[in-house]
Amino acid sequence: MKHTTLALAVGAALILSACGGGGGDAPAPVASAPVSTLSTITAGNANSVAANGYGASTVIGDSSSSFTGILTGVSVSGGGGVGVVAPVLKLIKHAGSAPQLLTGVTMSSSCTGGGTVTIDATMRSEQALSNGDTMSVSAQNCVEDGETVNGKLSVTFSNLSGDMLNSSIFGATLDMRFTTLSITSGSEAVTVNGDMKVAINQASPTSNSLSISGQSLQATEQRSGSTIASVTLANYTMTGSTNGNAITSAASFAVAGNSTALGQFSYTVKNVQPFVSTGRAVPDSGALIVNGAGSSVTLTVVDSNNVRLDHSAKGDGVITQTNTLTWAAFLALQ
Repeated sequence: MKHTTLALAVGAALILSACGGGGGDAPAPVASAPVSTLSTITAGNANSVAANGYGASTVIGDSSSSFTGILTGVSVSGGGGVGVVAPVLKLIKHAGSAPQLLTGVTMSSSCTGGGTVTIDATMRSEQALSNGDTMSVSAQNCVEDGETVNGKLSVTFSNLSGDMLNSSIFGATLDMRFTTLSITSGSEAVTVNGDMKVAINQASPTSNSLSISGQSLQATEQRSGSTIASVTLANYTMTGSTNGNAITSAASFAVAGNSTALGQFSYTVKNVQPFVSTGRAVPDSGALIVNGAGSSVTLTVVDSNNVRLDHSAKGDGVITQTNTLTWAAFLALQ
Protein backbone atom coordinates (compact mmCIF):
# COMPACT_ATOMS: atom_id res chain seq x y z
CA MET A 1 0.00 0.00 0.00
CA LYS A 2 1.79 3.09 -1.22
CA HIS A 3 0.13 5.56 1.11
CA THR A 4 1.07 3.46 4.12
CA THR A 5 4.67 3.32 2.97
CA LEU A 6 4.60 7.05 2.41
CA ALA A 7 3.85 7.44 6.09
CA LEU A 8 7.09 5.66 6.81
CA ALA A 9 8.82 7.93 4.35
CA VAL A 10 7.51 11.05 6.00
CA GLY A 11 8.57 9.75 9.38
CA ALA A 12 12.02 8.97 8.07
CA ALA A 13 12.21 12.35 6.41
CA LEU A 14 12.21 13.99 9.79
CA ILE A 15 15.38 12.24 10.84
CA LEU A 16 18.22 14.55 11.67
CA SER A 17 21.05 15.03 9.27
CA ALA A 18 23.73 12.69 10.42
CA CYS A 19 25.88 10.05 8.88
CA GLY A 20 26.50 6.32 8.78
CA GLY A 21 29.64 4.24 9.10
CA GLY A 22 31.19 2.73 6.02
CA GLY A 23 34.10 0.42 5.42
CA GLY A 24 37.63 0.76 6.71
CA ASP A 25 38.42 1.25 10.34
CA ALA A 26 35.89 -0.03 12.85
CA PRO A 27 33.82 2.77 14.41
CA ALA A 28 35.28 4.25 17.56
CA PRO A 29 33.56 3.45 20.86
CA VAL A 30 30.51 5.59 21.52
CA ALA A 31 31.53 8.74 23.35
CA SER A 32 30.57 9.10 26.96
CA ALA A 33 27.81 11.52 27.91
CA PRO A 34 28.83 15.16 28.36
CA VAL A 35 30.30 15.84 31.78
CA SER A 36 30.12 18.85 34.08
CA THR A 37 33.82 19.65 33.59
CA LEU A 38 34.12 21.43 30.26
CA SER A 39 37.28 21.50 28.16
CA THR A 40 39.33 24.67 27.82
CA ILE A 41 39.22 26.47 24.48
CA THR A 42 42.64 27.93 23.67
CA ALA A 43 43.95 30.20 20.93
CA GLY A 44 45.60 27.13 19.43
CA ASN A 45 42.51 24.92 19.21
CA ALA A 46 39.68 27.49 18.93
CA ASN A 47 39.24 27.08 15.16
CA SER A 48 39.01 23.29 15.44
CA VAL A 49 36.62 23.58 18.40
CA ALA A 50 34.33 25.83 16.35
CA ALA A 51 34.45 23.40 13.42
CA ASN A 52 33.68 20.51 15.74
CA GLY A 53 30.77 22.36 17.30
CA TYR A 54 29.38 23.29 13.90
CA GLY A 55 29.73 19.71 12.67
CA ALA A 56 27.87 18.43 15.73
CA SER A 57 25.13 21.03 15.22
CA THR A 58 24.48 19.88 11.65
CA VAL A 59 23.61 16.44 13.01
CA ILE A 60 20.32 17.91 14.16
CA GLY A 61 20.32 21.33 12.49
CA ASP A 62 20.10 19.99 8.94
CA SER A 63 16.73 18.38 9.56
CA SER A 64 14.81 21.44 8.43
CA SER A 65 16.65 21.71 5.13
CA SER A 66 16.64 17.97 4.49
CA PHE A 67 12.91 17.70 5.05
CA THR A 68 12.31 20.56 2.62
CA GLY A 69 14.55 18.87 0.09
CA ILE A 70 12.44 15.74 0.25
CA LEU A 71 9.27 17.66 -0.54
CA THR A 72 10.65 20.05 -3.17
CA GLY A 73 13.46 18.05 -4.74
CA VAL A 74 15.98 20.75 -3.78
CA SER A 75 18.61 19.42 -1.40
CA VAL A 76 20.32 21.86 0.94
CA SER A 77 22.98 20.58 3.31
CA GLY A 78 24.92 22.30 6.03
CA GLY A 79 28.12 21.06 4.45
CA GLY A 80 29.05 19.07 7.53
CA GLY A 81 28.73 15.49 6.27
CA VAL A 82 26.39 12.87 4.91
CA GLY A 83 22.67 13.61 5.33
CA VAL A 84 20.46 10.88 6.72
CA VAL A 85 17.10 12.25 5.66
CA ALA A 86 17.07 11.92 1.89
CA PRO A 87 18.73 8.47 1.76
CA VAL A 88 16.33 7.03 4.34
CA LEU A 89 13.30 8.52 2.62
CA LYS A 90 14.37 7.01 -0.70
CA LEU A 91 14.91 3.73 1.10
CA ILE A 92 11.42 3.71 2.61
CA LYS A 93 9.65 4.98 -0.50
CA HIS A 94 11.19 2.11 -2.42
CA ALA A 95 9.08 -0.22 -0.28
CA GLY A 96 5.97 1.31 -1.88
CA SER A 97 6.06 -1.47 -4.45
CA ALA A 98 5.57 -4.05 -1.69
CA PRO A 99 2.11 -5.52 -0.94
CA GLN A 100 -0.16 -3.91 1.65
CA LEU A 101 1.38 -3.58 5.08
CA LEU A 102 -0.44 -5.52 7.79
CA THR A 103 0.04 -5.61 11.55
CA GLY A 104 2.26 -8.52 12.52
CA VAL A 105 3.40 -9.17 8.93
CA THR A 106 6.99 -8.39 7.95
CA MET A 107 7.41 -7.03 4.43
CA SER A 108 10.66 -7.03 2.48
CA SER A 109 11.70 -5.29 -0.71
CA SER A 110 14.86 -5.28 -2.83
CA CYS A 111 16.68 -1.98 -3.24
CA THR A 112 17.52 -0.56 -6.66
CA GLY A 113 21.28 -0.90 -6.30
CA GLY A 114 21.25 -4.07 -4.21
CA GLY A 115 20.39 -5.03 -0.65
CA THR A 116 16.97 -5.04 1.01
CA VAL A 117 14.68 -3.08 3.32
CA THR A 118 12.35 -4.76 5.80
CA ILE A 119 9.31 -3.11 7.41
CA ASP A 120 7.25 -4.14 10.45
CA ALA A 121 4.17 -2.15 11.40
CA THR A 122 1.52 -2.12 14.11
CA MET A 123 -1.45 -0.14 12.76
CA ARG A 124 -4.99 0.40 13.99
CA SER A 125 -6.20 0.95 10.44
CA GLU A 126 -4.96 -0.36 7.10
CA GLN A 127 -6.18 2.80 5.38
CA ALA A 128 -4.58 5.59 7.40
CA LEU A 129 -2.19 6.40 10.22
CA SER A 130 -3.61 6.60 13.74
CA ASN A 131 -2.19 7.95 16.98
CA GLY A 132 -0.12 5.24 18.62
CA ASP A 133 0.80 3.43 15.39
CA THR A 134 4.37 2.14 15.32
CA MET A 135 6.71 1.20 12.50
CA SER A 136 10.15 -0.36 12.38
CA VAL A 137 12.43 -0.19 9.33
CA SER A 138 15.59 -2.25 8.86
CA ALA A 139 18.08 -1.83 6.02
CA GLN A 140 20.58 -4.44 4.94
CA ASN A 141 23.20 -3.02 2.55
CA CYS A 142 20.44 -1.14 0.77
CA VAL A 143 21.80 0.97 -2.07
CA GLU A 144 19.74 3.82 -3.51
CA ASP A 145 21.25 6.56 -5.71
CA GLY A 146 24.78 5.54 -4.72
CA GLU A 147 24.15 5.72 -0.96
CA THR A 148 24.37 2.59 1.19
CA VAL A 149 22.16 2.27 4.27
CA ASN A 150 22.33 -0.25 7.09
CA GLY A 151 20.74 -0.46 10.51
CA LYS A 152 17.36 0.20 12.04
CA LEU A 153 14.97 3.02 12.93
CA SER A 154 11.64 2.85 14.73
CA VAL A 155 8.91 5.48 14.98
CA THR A 156 5.70 6.00 16.96
CA PHE A 157 3.13 8.49 15.64
CA SER A 158 1.02 10.90 17.74
CA ASN A 159 -0.72 14.29 17.56
CA LEU A 160 -1.78 13.56 13.99
CA SER A 161 -3.83 16.16 12.13
CA GLY A 162 -4.72 16.52 8.48
CA ASP A 163 -3.74 13.75 6.08
CA MET A 164 0.00 13.18 6.19
CA LEU A 165 -0.40 10.15 3.89
CA ASN A 166 -1.93 11.88 0.90
CA SER A 167 -1.48 15.61 1.46
CA SER A 168 1.32 18.14 1.93
CA ILE A 169 -0.72 19.77 4.74
CA PHE A 170 -0.56 17.95 8.06
CA GLY A 171 0.77 17.90 11.60
CA ALA A 172 2.43 15.07 13.50
CA THR A 173 4.73 14.14 16.33
CA LEU A 174 7.17 11.29 15.82
CA ASP A 175 9.08 9.55 18.59
CA MET A 176 12.03 7.83 16.98
CA ARG A 177 14.93 5.63 17.95
CA PHE A 178 17.96 4.77 15.86
CA THR A 179 19.91 1.56 16.26
CA THR A 180 23.26 1.60 14.45
CA LEU A 181 21.69 3.43 11.52
CA SER A 182 24.51 4.04 9.06
CA ILE A 183 24.72 5.82 5.74
CA THR A 184 27.72 5.87 3.42
CA SER A 185 28.05 8.32 0.53
CA GLY A 186 31.31 8.55 -1.36
CA SER A 187 34.18 8.88 1.11
CA GLU A 188 32.00 10.05 4.03
CA ALA A 189 29.97 7.99 6.46
CA VAL A 190 28.39 8.32 9.90
CA THR A 191 26.56 5.95 12.25
CA VAL A 192 23.88 7.20 14.66
CA ASN A 193 22.26 5.69 17.76
CA GLY A 194 19.81 7.22 20.19
CA ASP A 195 16.43 8.87 20.60
CA MET A 196 14.66 11.79 18.93
CA LYS A 197 11.25 13.45 19.14
CA VAL A 198 10.10 15.49 16.16
CA ALA A 199 7.01 17.72 16.01
CA ILE A 200 6.15 19.12 12.60
CA ASN A 201 3.54 21.44 11.16
CA GLN A 202 3.48 21.24 7.36
CA ALA A 203 1.49 24.05 5.71
CA SER A 204 2.74 23.32 2.16
CA PRO A 205 5.75 21.72 0.44
CA THR A 206 7.67 24.99 0.90
CA SER A 207 6.27 26.14 4.23
CA ASN A 208 6.82 24.17 7.42
CA SER A 209 8.06 24.40 10.96
CA LEU A 210 9.47 21.71 13.17
CA SER A 211 11.08 21.15 16.54
CA ILE A 212 13.44 18.36 17.50
CA SER A 213 14.51 17.24 20.95
CA GLY A 214 16.14 14.28 22.58
CA GLN A 215 18.02 13.03 25.61
CA SER A 216 21.00 11.40 23.94
CA LEU A 217 22.21 10.93 20.39
CA GLN A 218 25.52 9.30 19.48
CA ALA A 219 27.21 9.87 16.12
CA THR A 220 30.42 8.38 14.74
CA GLU A 221 31.77 10.09 11.63
CA GLN A 222 34.15 8.53 9.16
CA ARG A 223 36.03 9.97 6.23
CA SER A 224 37.85 7.79 3.68
CA GLY A 225 37.34 4.79 5.96
CA SER A 226 38.91 6.40 9.04
CA THR A 227 37.01 7.56 12.10
CA ILE A 228 37.47 11.32 12.57
CA ALA A 229 35.01 11.94 15.41
CA SER A 230 32.76 10.14 17.87
CA VAL A 231 30.36 12.36 19.81
CA THR A 232 27.37 12.26 22.12
CA LEU A 233 24.81 15.07 22.05
CA ALA A 234 22.85 15.38 25.29
CA ASN A 235 19.64 17.27 26.07
CA TYR A 236 19.54 18.56 22.53
CA THR A 237 16.95 20.78 20.88
CA MET A 238 16.53 22.24 17.43
CA THR A 239 13.90 24.48 15.88
CA GLY A 240 13.61 24.94 12.14
CA SER A 241 11.36 26.45 9.53
CA THR A 242 11.05 26.79 5.79
CA ASN A 243 9.57 29.74 3.94
CA GLY A 244 9.99 29.41 0.19
CA ASN A 245 13.70 28.84 -0.41
CA ALA A 246 14.73 30.30 2.97
CA ILE A 247 15.57 27.60 5.50
CA THR A 248 16.22 28.54 9.13
CA SER A 249 17.50 26.40 12.00
CA ALA A 250 18.89 26.91 15.50
CA ALA A 251 20.21 24.29 17.91
CA SER A 252 21.31 23.98 21.54
CA PHE A 253 23.02 21.00 23.20
CA ALA A 254 25.89 19.64 25.25
CA VAL A 255 28.46 17.58 23.38
CA ALA A 256 31.30 15.33 24.47
CA GLY A 257 33.50 12.84 22.69
CA ASN A 258 36.77 12.56 20.87
CA SER A 259 38.12 13.60 17.49
CA THR A 260 41.38 13.39 15.59
CA ALA A 261 41.72 17.19 15.80
CA LEU A 262 40.89 17.70 19.49
CA GLY A 263 41.26 14.43 21.35
CA GLN A 264 38.82 14.15 24.27
CA PHE A 265 36.50 17.15 24.72
CA SER A 266 33.30 18.41 26.34
CA TYR A 267 31.53 21.67 25.39
CA THR A 268 28.13 23.30 25.16
CA VAL A 269 26.93 24.62 21.81
CA LYS A 270 24.18 27.11 21.01
CA ASN A 271 23.09 29.25 18.09
CA VAL A 272 23.16 32.93 19.08
CA GLN A 273 21.66 33.73 15.67
CA PRO A 274 19.77 31.13 13.58
CA PHE A 275 21.48 29.72 10.52
CA VAL A 276 19.68 30.77 7.35
CA SER A 277 20.28 29.05 4.01
CA THR A 278 18.88 30.05 0.64
CA GLY A 279 19.71 27.18 -1.65
CA ARG A 280 23.43 26.90 -0.87
CA ALA A 281 25.40 24.06 0.72
CA VAL A 282 26.33 26.29 3.68
CA PRO A 283 24.42 28.99 5.58
CA ASP A 284 24.26 32.56 4.25
CA SER A 285 24.00 34.00 7.76
CA GLY A 286 23.90 33.02 11.41
CA ALA A 287 26.17 32.57 14.41
CA LEU A 288 26.99 29.82 16.89
CA ILE A 289 28.92 29.88 20.18
CA VAL A 290 30.86 26.99 21.71
CA ASN A 291 31.46 27.40 25.44
CA GLY A 292 34.26 25.63 27.28
CA ALA A 293 35.80 25.98 30.72
CA GLY A 294 36.03 29.77 31.22
CA SER A 295 36.49 30.24 27.48
CA SER A 296 34.52 30.34 24.25
CA VAL A 297 34.69 30.63 20.47
CA THR A 298 31.99 32.16 18.30
CA LEU A 299 31.41 31.26 14.66
CA THR A 300 29.80 34.01 12.60
CA VAL A 301 28.83 33.47 8.97
CA VAL A 302 30.32 36.32 6.93
CA ASP A 303 28.78 35.16 3.66
CA SER A 304 28.44 31.99 1.59
CA ASN A 305 32.24 31.90 1.16
CA ASN A 306 33.69 32.86 4.54
CA VAL A 307 33.25 32.47 8.30
CA ARG A 308 34.73 34.53 11.18
CA LEU A 309 35.95 32.85 14.36
CA ASP A 310 36.23 34.95 17.53
CA HIS A 311 38.02 33.43 20.52
CA SER A 312 37.39 34.74 24.03
CA ALA A 313 40.09 33.44 26.35
CA LYS A 314 38.01 34.16 29.46
CA GLY A 315 34.60 33.46 27.94
CA ASP A 316 33.47 36.95 28.93
CA GLY A 317 32.78 38.28 25.46
CA VAL A 318 36.13 40.07 25.17
CA ILE A 319 37.63 38.87 21.90
CA THR A 320 41.29 37.90 22.21
CA GLN A 321 41.78 36.39 18.74
CA THR A 322 39.93 36.64 15.42
CA ASN A 323 40.38 34.55 12.28
CA THR A 324 38.46 34.57 8.99
CA LEU A 325 38.48 31.33 6.99
CA THR A 326 36.84 30.13 3.82
CA TRP A 327 34.08 27.61 4.37
CA ALA A 328 36.23 24.95 2.69
CA ALA A 329 39.15 25.58 5.03
CA PHE A 330 36.87 25.73 8.06
CA LEU A 331 35.06 22.46 7.31
CA ALA A 332 38.40 20.74 6.72
CA LEU A 333 39.24 21.35 10.40
CA GLN A 334 36.61 18.83 11.57
